[in-house]
Amino acid sequence: MSKVDPLVGPAEKPDETIVSVARAFEIVEMLADSVDGMPLAEVSRRLSLNKAIVIKLLHTLENLMLVWRDERAQRYYLTYRISNLGLRHLQTSRLLDQCSAALRQLAEETGELVRLAIVEPGGRRIVWVQSFAGSKRSLRIDPNYTLEIGLHTHATGKAWLSTLPFPDALKLLLQQGIGPLTPHSKTTITEIREELEQVARQGYALSYEENELGVGAVAAPILASTLGGAAECVGVVSLAAPTNRMSRSDLESCGHIVVATTTRLGETWPLEARARSGAFPRMVE
Repeated sequence: MSKVDPLVGPAEKPDETIVSVARAFEIVEMLADSVDGMPLAEVSRRLSLNKAIVIKLLHTLENLMLVWRDERAQRYYLTYRISNLGLRHLQTSRLLDQCSAALRQLAEETGELVRLAIVEPGGRRIVWVQSFAGSKRSLRIDPNYTLEIGLHTHATGKAWLSTLPFPDALKLLLQQGIGPLTPHSKTTITEIREELEQVARQGYALSYEENELGVGAVAAPILASTLGGAAECVGVVSLAAPTNRMSRSDLESCGHIVVATTTRLGETWPLEARARSGAFPRMVE
């Protein structure tokens, strides 16, 4: 079975791959996930390349103003040019514009925090890109309290994984880790699999104090049909609230509202994503 690398495309065209470009983007991804930047030695170790080659790659990225070096600490960091490019693309694709009305309506109807997460091409990661806080309540959850989506503890992570074959979901889970974040976190493969199967049947996922005490959430996947006809999970919408305001049953009762929102978004998902049939390929071993 042929392998698909999300960075370079189908394996049957290796001659079209420019290795230095792929390596440079690996550096960008590593620095994007690093809180305190990275020294040259660490970048070299992770790429399994000698420092001379890595220096040339980093120097090129510096000249493009994508990376900067802290001379005192001798560490490399991304510049904001990377995030600005992403924001520019989101604006030109009109993805956020097309989603805003439905998300804002859900936030106003419930008075709670609503967030949109999208699946990165390659189907290896999901990230939050937009949030709306309802105005009906005085007590709110900070929409930026964390950037990491816990695949086994966040309702968003569960909703996404429920759309994948379990072997693929399990690989992602083990890469991130399934340790407990609270006493309520599910940490065994058996119980996680059972829950994902239940989520797939009912269409939405629930997390109640599994990622953070005092916080509950319900989420549903956005399924969009590509021009090839197959439905792919392109994103997830979640609704979160403090547990002193919404009980588990309250959140469950909001499940159908969230599903209605994701159905609407799936039907109007930007044509760009549909035109690239297979834009979100599943992992192939």
